Amino acid sequence: MNGEEIGGFNALLGMELKGVVGDAYVVELAIGPQHLHVRGGVHGGVYLSLLDTVMARVSRAALGPGQYQPTLELKTNFLSAVQSGRIIATGRVISRTRRTCYAEGELISDQGQLLARGSATMIVVEARPAV
Repeated sequence: MNGEEIGGFNALLGMELKGVVGDAYVVELAIGPQHLHVRGGVHGGVYLSLLDTVMARVSRAALGPGQYQPTLELKTNFLSAVQSGRIIATGRVISRTRRTCYAEGELISDQGQLLARGSATMIVVEARPAV
């Protein structure tokens, strides 16, 4: 896991954090029955969660101490459905300024099928203490 912390919602979904690979952040997910909607495909919320996670994680690289980068906008194009196997999610920073970061991500099945593409804009803020 490259020393990456996983917990909460990401752990609940069963994400496997692979970490930084080249210029991208990679997460994998073994598809199980808990990820499927009533028609048998992976639920769109799983796609969104994987994309949000890889884009947020790759954007953290340039943050200073005490900074946090919440997502302002998240856009996803659902391109293909999958019912089993693994999903490989990759996220890359496309543009970064002092206050914002724009990242893109994609999901690919373990068979090489493009499942979804997404983009996110995040803003740099000072982290608030956890409650």
